[in-house]
Amino acid sequence: MASLEGPAEASLEGPADAPPDSAGSVDAERERAHRPSRRQRGWRWAARAIAVLALAVLVMLIALGIGMRSNDSAIDEHLGSATATVISVSLLRTGIEFVDATGATVRPEGGVLYPGLLSLGQQFVVEYSTLDPQIARVAGRTAAVGNVQIALIAGVTFVIAIPLIWWCLRRSGLPLFGLRRGPGHAAAVGTPTSP
Repeated sequence: MASLEGPAEASLEGPADAPPDSAGSVDAERERAHRPSRRQRGWRWAARAIAVLALAVLVMLIALGIGMRSNDSAIDEHLGSATATVISVSLLRTGIEFVDATGATVRPEGGVLYPGLLSLGQQFVVEYSTLDPQIARVAGRTAAVGNVQIALIAGVTFVIAIPLIWWCLRRSGLPLFGLRRGPGHAAAVGTPTSP
């Protein structure tokens, strides 16, 4: 009887040279085969970076619009006006000087709001907040002047960003925000689907 038990136990255990978990190794091979390459991940990260930059521009434009309306509100609530002179013109700022209602000479640190088409030495009417004369704008101009530029910048940003994101994603063959799948999804990747 001892000789019968030995071969019977060996046949129940399977062949000695079979791998202990062949199904697990097949799943691991499928997972490695469907893992995106370094190049694919690079294109996906490029698309993500472009999307983040476009969203950052959008957030800055929204903040700019809110700031413009806040300044207009501060001026409208405590309106003062004076004649101002342009003392400097640069790409980011137009410096002015005016005398407020108290007789103090004011040079707003941030320059004048909505300075379009002003030139050095030009005199014009400025509206300012009597509570904070540092907030000044060209008379008759409001945040509505800036809406066109905000809309134009937002439009150009997305006209450039969306095709670039699409192109990068097409090159990668991956979704923009591909989430990692759990272990149960790895086996389903290679299984054929029925028509």
